[in-house]
Amino acid sequence: MNSIESIISDLRFSRSTLLRAIAGLSQRELTQTPINGAWTIKEVLAHIVGWDNRTLNTLKLITTNRAGEVPGVDVQPFNQQSVAAASDKTLAEVMAEAHEIHEQVIELISRLDYKEIDRRHERNGRFITIRSYVIDIMADHERQHAAEIELWRQQLEQSINPDALVAALRQERARFLNLLEQFTLDGQLSDPDAVGRWSVSDVVGHLADWELRMLKAAKHIHDPSLPPVAPAGDSDADWNDILAARRKDKSWAENYQDLLAVQAEVDAFVNDLTPGDWRLRGPYPWPDDQGSLAELVVEITEHYADHIPALEQWAANVRRP
Repeated sequence: MNSIESIISDLRFSRSTLLRAIAGLSQRELTQTPINGAWTIKEVLAHIVGWDNRTLNTLKLITTNRAGEVPGVDVQPFNQQSVAAASDKTLAEVMAEAHEIHEQVIELISRLDYKEIDRRHERNGRFITIRSYVIDIMADHERQHAAEIELWRQQLEQSINPDALVAALRQERARFLNLLEQFTLDGQLSDPDAVGRWSVSDVVGHLADWELRMLKAAKHIHDPSLPPVAPAGDSDADWNDILAARRKDKSWAENYQDLLAVQAEVDAFVNDLTPGDWRLRGPYPWPDDQGSLAELVVEITEHYADHIPALEQWAANVRRP
C-alpha cells in the first residue's frame, strides 16, 4: 500500500469481504442465530461500528498532533457497550451506521498526504503510526470477522437435516389438525371472534394461503426460472386482512380442503429435494428477506405452531359447560 488510493482500496476490499460473507442470509440468521454460540451477525456489526467510531476519533487526534490524548480501552467492556448500544436498533439501522462511519474514516484518510501514514507519533511512551495503529488493525479486523462468518455459514449448511425438518413439519401439522377435530359444531368453526378477529375457518384459510405462498417461493428458490413471489406488504396485519377478505365467502369445508391440498403439494415438493437442494437460497415471500430453502420449510412449520395456542384456548372455552 504505497499510496493513499491503495490504502483506501484495501479498506474497501476488507469491507466488501465482510459484506459478501453475510450476503444472502435471512433476517433470522442475521439477527437471531448466534455465531459459534456468541454474538449474532447484527451484534458483530454493532461491535465493528464501535471500533470504527473509535478509529475515527483516533484518526482525528493523531492528524492534529494529539496522539497522546488517544484514550486507552478495556476491550471486553468496550465490546459489550458497543453491542448493547445497538440492542434497540434494527439491522437496517446498524448496517447504515456501519456504512456511514466507514465512509467517514475513508474520507478523512483521503485528505491526508501519504507521508502522514507512516509518520511516528508518541503515545504513552511508545511510537505509533496511522498505518500500524489504525489502517492495518481496521482492515485485519473486518477480514477476521468475515472469515469467522464464512466458517459459520459452512457449519450451518452442514447442520441441515432434511429428515428432521420434514419430521418437525409433520408433527406440527398433526398437532394442528388434531386440534381442529375438537370443534364439532358449525358455530365453533365459524364464530368470528374465536381467535381474535378470526374464526377457526379463517385461521385455516390463512394457513392455506401462506403455505401456498411459501411453497411458490420455495419452488422459485429451487428453480429460478419459475416466477418469484411478490413480497407481501410492509404490514403483515394488512396483508393478512387482504387474504382473509378474499376468502370471506368460502365455507369451512372449502378452507379445510384448500389447506389439505397445499399440504399435499408441499409434501410432494420436499420429498423430491436432494440434500443439496435444501441449501439453495433465494427470496422469501415477505419484504427484505431471503434465505435457504431449509429455513423456509422451518417457517412453514413454525406458522402452525404460532396459531396452536390460540386454538387451544378456544377449544378450552367451547368445552366449558
